[in-house]
Amino acid sequence: MSFAILKTGIDGLDGILGGGIRYPDDTAAFVCLAGGPGTGKTLLALEMVVRAWLDAGAGSTFLYYSVEHTPDSIHKKLGFDFDWFRTTARIEVQPREVPNKLVLTAHTERGQSQLVLTQARPAALQQKSARGTTVDIDWILAEIENHRLAAPVRLVVIDNVGLLLTDLEYFEKRAALLETRRRLLENQIHGIFVMEEAHPRDLRLPSAEEFSTDLMLHLSFREEATDFKARALEISKARHQYYYRGVHHFSIAGRGVKRDVYLGARNERGPGIHVYPSVAAQLSMARDQAEFTVPPRGDTPIEMGHPDIDAAFLHKSGPAMRSSTVLLAEPGTRATFLALRFLAAGLRRGERTLFVSTREDRDALRRICQREPVLAPCLGPDGRFAPDFRVVYLHPEFIAPGKFTWDLIRLCQGGHADGEPRPVERLAFDNIFRLQDRFPLITEQRFLIAAMLDMLRYQGITPFLVDMVPPGANRGRTDFDPSSYLVAFDNVLHVYFEQGNSGTSPQLRVLKSVGNDFRPEPAPIDWRRT
Repeated sequence: MSFAILKTGIDGLDGILGGGIRYPDDTAAFVCLAGGPGTGKTLLALEMVVRAWLDAGAGSTFLYYSVEHTPDSIHKKLGFDFDWFRTTARIEVQPREVPNKLVLTAHTERGQSQLVLTQARPAALQQKSARGTTVDIDWILAEIENHRLAAPVRLVVIDNVGLLLTDLEYFEKRAALLETRRRLLENQIHGIFVMEEAHPRDLRLPSAEEFSTDLMLHLSFREEATDFKARALEISKARHQYYYRGVHHFSIAGRGVKRDVYLGARNERGPGIHVYPSVAAQLSMARDQAEFTVPPRGDTPIEMGHPDIDAAFLHKSGPAMRSSTVLLAEPGTRATFLALRFLAAGLRRGERTLFVSTREDRDALRRICQREPVLAPCLGPDGRFAPDFRVVYLHPEFIAPGKFTWDLIRLCQGGHADGEPRPVERLAFDNIFRLQDRFPLITEQRFLIAAMLDMLRYQGITPFLVDMVPPGANRGRTDFDPSSYLVAFDNVLHVYFEQGNSGTSPQLRVLKSVGNDFRPEPAPIDWRRT
């Protein structure tokens, strides 16, 4: 048996599904979207069918049946709130023949295809009538057969399928859903059931929808310690494929968002649903895509941007490309300046760089670059940041850890740039101290940083991170423990102030550097030395 892949068009969802929805190539994919009220089930089903419709070949038909929503309300929502997911297709409304049905035609490069929106009215919720005399499951199956006589039907969505079968007992309902699934798969028509979960599940008896589906996505709200309810998605069943387990977060964005804005609760890459795999899933995805081949570190030392840092390494050794460095900075040390100098050294070599800041905004960083001649490569002739020097200032936000790392990696891949993607080669992050204070949903900070370092290495990026440490850490005055840095990073540097007879002077010491010779004792550092 061989398999085919149905892509959802939602990159994060396709990611946790290992590329898309897999199904035997002589049948079709069958999906159930389950969750409580307001969790986004309908929007997810709509986006999946609309993206498939707009990407379909000429003559294809897609059917959407909704119990709760009128065709006109769906049409307006897709056009106004989601801007048809920024498609270039021309959408045409066909003359209406019956009140509860709306036919839309998409004119694309592949030709014409149609989406039929129908409001299903369950027989059990109206006057007593025989099954099949109103828009119910039997009526829908009959209409699908009629559509197939005119054009190939590619995908059918039934939302909310449970309301169409309220007059049936459990086993009758299960039989009706299995028959619906059988009829669709026999005709190689993809199907999506949307299922409302108004009450907790009876764990002793799975729902009829669960029995009749191959892939089940469960949408919910998860209440965090901050009393913030985050949208969450979990794959609870996948019959034909490997998938990345765990809870993944998602968000819904309407019209008017900018594609080049990242790392914010309201900042998305476009209208629609955005799924952010968990940090653990993203790390597994990066390793799987690389087939566990870790990009090697370079053999030649790179310029770290400051001669006193370079001089701390002996015998022409030092940090190489794709090695990770953390600068542990005590208060008052010019850690931001040193991070900027690290990127300026890369800009002189023609590298593309990214500066991520949690404490200095863009205006403050621009003033630093204007004042310091050594940072001239960071600015263009007009006084703005140079094209290869991208700055992102992180405001306090309620975003999930998965969104944090997902957006950061997309920035490094060049998703922030206009035109062609321009991958980043050097990254500086200032600073990572208590990220959970700025991003309350980020609780596993140590794992987040360790996973982020691995993902950056798979992208071929050389990271330089700054963290704050308390004064006197070098003299044992605090309970500062550097062990987590020594485990996670290739190179660990420490800058602090030393009190001497002639006053206070800044010092630099190397605590760790993998494969390099370095001076074990501290040495003075002159911030502006060139």
